[in-house]
Amino acid sequence: MYIELHAASAFSFLDGASLPEALVERAAALGYPALALLDRDGVYGAPRFHKAALAAGIKPLIGAELTIEAGQQASRPAGQQGTTFSLPVLCASQEGWRNLCRLLSKMKLRAPKGEGALAIHELDGFTTGLVAMPGRPLLRAERFGVGGLLDRIVGTFGRGNTFVELQRHLQRDQEDDNAALVCLAEAFRVPLVATGGVGFATPEERPLFDVLTSIR
Repeated sequence: MYIELHAASAFSFLDGASLPEALVERAAALGYPALALLDRDGVYGAPRFHKAALAAGIKPLIGAELTIEAGQQASRPAGQQGTTFSLPVLCASQEGWRNLCRLLSKMKLRAPKGEGALAIHELDGFTTGLVAMPGRPLLRAERFGVGGLLDRIVGTFGRGNTFVELQRHLQRDQEDDNAALVCLAEAFRVPLVATGGVGFATPEERPLFDVLTSIR
């Protein structure tokens, strides 16, 4: 049975087109026993998602997409651009939820609304109870070198709490990247996980998602 472990709601501003309740309704219609909500840099939709999932008889899984600064500094002077990547994480326990909230609070307290990032070293000490699902950003070698970022994430989260994420959206470059990710996971003895990277609940919401993408 497939379970979607990487869905974003409209609370991922400009990255998701559906409310949490719509995602739950669609998951229930598909017979999913569980569903994970990973909004970008926040858990704003978690209460509504949790309530709707329990009402639908679906196990709610909570996490977030953390924006990680590839350099040493997570804060930069105004107007200066840095290299960031997205790291999906799932809460596996109450301690994981607490650590996720601490990381998000640290990010938000020092940055304007809608901005902010965490330096990768800031994850140290706050990953217990969290499961990391790094994907295509692992193939960027600008700073860490090939395999260096995965090695860093495994060292931070532990091998048992790290899964290399694969998605398939019928894009040629994505297929090539997936083949490289499979090889990388094998080299580091890290298991794979398939997700959909869901941004909307039904095909009818695709036009709205496209508009949001254009605005972003």
